[in-house]
Formats: sequence, C-alpha cells, structure tokens
Amino acid sequence: MPELPPPAGKFFPRNLTARADYQVRGNPSGSRPESGVDNCFPGLEFDQRNLDTAFFPGLRVDFHRSDGARVLSIVGRPPFPDKLGNGDVSDSRPLYIRALCGRTTVDQGEEQAVVVDCAGMDGLDVWRRVHDLLPGRIAVMITPLPDRYSAASVPDEVNRLNEIRMAGEPEVRRGDNGDVDHAVLIADRAPYLDDAGVIEPAAYLPGELTRSLCAPWQYDFRDCGCFYWAASKPDVTSSADGSVREVNFLRRDRGAPPAPDRSSDLGGQRTALELTYGDLVRDWNVLPVVLDDREQPEPAAVGPGGAARPGARWSALRGSGGTMTPEQVADRLTELAGVEHALCVEYLYAHYSLNAPSVLPDSADELTRRAHAAGQEVFSVAVDEMRHLRWVNEALAMLGRRPVLARAEKIKRATEHTVTLERLTRDRLQWFVDVEAPSQNSGADPVDPDDPDSVDGMYVELHAAVVQHPELFPEADRLAHLIKLIIDEGGDHWLRFRAVQGHLEGLTEQQYLRPLATTAPDQQTLRLLDLSDRSYDVLLGVLRQSFERRDTAGGALMEQSRAEMRNMHELNHRLAARGVGPRFTLPAWLLPGSPTGDPQAADGRFVREAAAAAARVRETIAALGDASLREMAIRHQRDTDALLAALARLDGGAPQRTPAPSGLPGGGG
Repeated sequence: MPELPPPAGKFFPRNLTARADYQVRGNPSGSRPESGVDNCFPGLEFDQRNLDTAFFPGLRVDFHRSDGARVLSIVGRPPFPDKLGNGDVSDSRPLYIRALCGRTTVDQGEEQAVVVDCAGMDGLDVWRRVHDLLPGRIAVMITPLPDRYSAASVPDEVNRLNEIRMAGEPEVRRGDNGDVDHAVLIADRAPYLDDAGVIEPAAYLPGELTRSLCAPWQYDFRDCGCFYWAASKPDVTSSADGSVREVNFLRRDRGAPPAPDRSSDLGGQRTALELTYGDLVRDWNVLPVVLDDREQPEPAAVGPGGAARPGARWSALRGSGGTMTPEQVADRLTELAGVEHALCVEYLYAHYSLNAPSVLPDSADELTRRAHAAGQEVFSVAVDEMRHLRWVNEALAMLGRRPVLARAEKIKRATEHTVTLERLTRDRLQWFVDVEAPSQNSGADPVDPDDPDSVDGMYVELHAAVVQHPELFPEADRLAHLIKLIIDEGGDHWLRFRAVQGHLEGLTEQQYLRPLATTAPDQQTLRLLDLSDRSYDVLLGVLRQSFERRDTAGGALMEQSRAEMRNMHELNHRLAARGVGPRFTLPAWLLPGSPTGDPQAADGRFVREAAAAAARVRETIAALGDASLREMAIRHQRDTDALLAALARLDGGAPQRTPAPSGLPGGGG
C-alpha cells in the first residue's frame, strides 16, 4: 500500500481498517461496515449517515444541518451537464437537495419509483429518504435554497423527476447571472464498497465514518457537561480579555465581545444559542483553547518535548524566584494536601448543618427542597476535595514523598483563615465562594487577575513549573495531568457555591439551618459522636494504606475507603438530625508532633486499632435498644470486617475479625 502524503497544516487520522482488503488482526468483525450495526446515532462502530455523504457519484452532501441537506462539492464522475462543477458551490449561494427519486423497495417497478420533495426538511430528514434508496438509477434535484418553493408552487421538474430519471436526461438551468437555478442529475447510486470489498477510499476520507460518534468526541462534547469532560471542556469560561467573566464556551455567536452567559435563566433557550451537532462536526476548530479559565486568543506555544506551554499569564505566576525544583513543588503539594483535607471537613460540616434529610422524600415542601438542593451542591464539592487529596498524594508519590493526611490549621487567601467547623451561615457561604473563586474572580481588577496565593493560583504555579521543564520531573506528563484536573474542578466549585447562594436566596438562616450543638444531650448521642470519630480514624488510616501502596492493591483498599466514607456520611446525618454536629477529631497519629512517618504505619496497625475501637462503640450502640441504630451498626461492621480482610490478604496474613454488634453472625446475639 503506497504511503499517502501528509496533509499540510494539520494531522488527520488514517483509517487503515477502512482501507484494508483483509481482516485486520486485532480488529473485531464489527469494525467492518458489512458486519457492523446499521447505526444512525452516536455510538457503536460507525455512523451510517456519513456513508451516505457520497450516495450520488460526484456529490458530497452534509446531512448534519437544520436547514437541509447541503451540497458541499461537485467533482469527479460522471461528467455533469452545462459544466456544472465545484465553482457552482459557494457559501454565498449554497446548493441543497430539493428532491430525490429512485426505487425504495425490491417489489417496485421503475415506473413506481418514489419522488420525494425535500422542501422544508432538515438534513437528517433528507438523509432518511436517501438511506431508503436502493442500488440502481436515481435522480437528484439540487437548488439554491431548500425552502425557495412553497407547497403551492412546486417546480414542474419535481413532479416529473421520475420521467426525467427514466429518460436519462439530466439538465442544469441557470439564471441570467450564471448561477444555478436548479439542476437534475442522474446516475446509479454510489456503492459503499470497492471491488475488493472495503470502504471506497476514493469516496470517504480516513476517519470520516466516526466523526459524529461519541468517539472521537464531537457529539458527547456538546451533550456532556464539564463533570464528564472535566479536563477537556469548560461549560462556562471568561472572555480572552477578561472583560466578561462568564461566557458560554459553546456559544454560536463567536463575535467580540461575547455576551455574558445567562444559562441559569434561559432554560430551554440555551441550546438555541449554542453550536449544534453539525456545527461541531464541521467547525470544531472555532473553539478556543482555555487556560486558567480564560479563553485564549491564540494557540498555546509548544514547549520542550512537544508539551503544550501556557502563555505569559501562567509563566508569570512563577514569580521572580525562577524555575521551581521538584523539591519545591513537593513542599507546596504537601501544604496543599492539608488544605484539601481541611476544606473537605469544613464543607462536610456545613452540609450537615442544612435543615434537610439525606434523601429527599416526594412529600418535601419548598423550603426543604431548596435546603436539600443547596446541601447536595456543598456535599459534591466536599467529595471533590477528598478526590483532590487523593490526586495530591499521587503526585507526591511520583516525587518520592510519603502520603500526607495532615489537616491544615490555617488557609491563606487574601487573609489568613483559621480552619473551624461552622454552620453554613451567610458569611460562611461567602467565604466558601471566595476561597474557591478562580483567580480572575478574586481580585478587584477582572482584567489583571493573577493571584498565586489563591488556592487555584498555587496549583497553576505548580502546573506551569512542570510543563515548562518536564525534564526535571519524573512522570511529568502524568504529574501535569493530575494538577490540571484539580485546577479545572476548582473553578467548578466556585460556580457550585454560587448556585448554593441561589438556592438559599430569600431564606433566613433560621429557616434553612439546623441548630448544631457541640455536646451530646444523652448517652446514645455521645456514643454516636464517638463512633463518628472512630469512623473518621478508620477512613484516614485506610486512605494512608491506599496511598502508601500506590494502587498495588488493585483498587481494593480505595473501594473499601469509599464504603467507610458512605458509612461515616450516614452516621453524621443521624447526628445532625439529633441537633449535634460531628467533631472530626483527628486521630492521635496525625496530631502535631506525632511520628506520622513511622514505618509501622504502613502495616495497617492504625487501621486495625481504629477498627477495633469502632466495633466496641458499635456494640455499645446496639445495646442501647434503638432498632434503626442497631441495624446501621451491623451494616457498618460488615464493611469494616471486609476492609480488615482486604488488608490481611494484602499483608499475606489471615483475616482478623473485630467483635461484632449483637445480632450480627459471629457476634454476641
């Protein structure tokens, strides 16, 4: 197979499977069109609509349009009448399919071939008619506009299209200025495959059959929000000059300055203002690169080794100190691990302070629904912070550091903030908005926003250090990717806390907050507080184990840590419903001055001690007589036993069971 010359300016995929005349080793049978699902929507092997772009020899047709099936080019065979060619196709006077004629069922005779008037149809409606055409002679009428003729004035050629097809007399009619008024073209329907049985390489470009699927990306890119495309697609960004802080990234109007994003009050009108599926397939390259939550007017420069290099705004964040060394980056990440842990705990406490149940009943009133919606936003940010703690520890492991589970006592923003557990008052919520604000929203001047002392600004500084000098860092690509994930999610946190303000707008603190006491009013609540602390202790211990092993446990410990998180969350909701907030007491091995680098920490000793303490508290709770608490204690103990069994397997020892609450098999009931 001769090597194809590379295209100028861009790289395009070469669909070798489509060009192969044999079964390519390693490719499933479904990857070949004759064996693949006849799929007309995103997903699976290929998009049938793209096969029909070349259904008529010499024409290329775009069906991914709302205004009709547009003719993109007129080239090649057969020779068209009246010198009809590519010069007749222009953006100023585009041509569309106006009518079709051909046999659509095997029992039809030539005289019965169906004529379809495509006036008023969108591109996909036209494609459905094209897809029905059987092999054999077909006729196509093209005109400048798909809706030029009303139903009352259908051109005579549409009514006579089958007669023209059978007579084999194509025609082109032009206006006085030489532009095409209409053209009727006749030929045999183009086959999909060549004589060797593979997709015709002269008719289809490499990669063309999959361009509108969920992969490579165009369709999903429009439908899926930034939670799915976290590192690739922002939903809302700011303009290139910083003058408009919130703009819709997928807006159709690409003029300057862009209009502010009003998605919260547009409802269903939002999609009408965004690029369509067809727009993304054709014009995806109009979307700009976004760095530091700001659209960039020019592509990013390329640094050593081909890595994308941020612009001057990011490089300026390095300050006058020059390039950061791996040791300096590791020191900063150690500090940020404590910040992520502290923010997670503060957000969780704020979540529990909202007067809403963990699961919203159908009978909930408007006040409860608003408080619950606000609480879910806060909780989702807390979960993200825990994930950031994991990513920071992965980055630290790449730099040769031990895991960091410490919790910051102070957080530096514009002022120094002391970490405390407080309810979600108005002032507290505003501080959450401020601490999570992207750098461009943290200063008084929106045009010159860089703030390396902000939380996200500190990560931006680290990212710039890695991508500018990847030769200094082990696993530089992976390290930069992890840091970028944290930066992207951090900007989304600001938007979520803004949404919380919207949910609570007009409500008083007395309406949406619970009164959370710091002491237990009875023995049962005191035991629940103790169990909350023991669960927190177990969770931190298993996280340390997971971070120490760098996923050599096959994800088993991380899955167990998620179970412990869910159990602690359920328990803390029980406490909040009783009017008491969780204490989040740090275990002794994480207190200042404790030997957290103790080698014995890696053998699971802290986890087993905390699990045994938790089991003793659960036994006490089960003995107090509350049936629902007893059932919860039994469920949670099963998860803890599964955790200990996983640790034992990893250490090569026998599983160790802790005393179970009464009623649990193997327990005392």
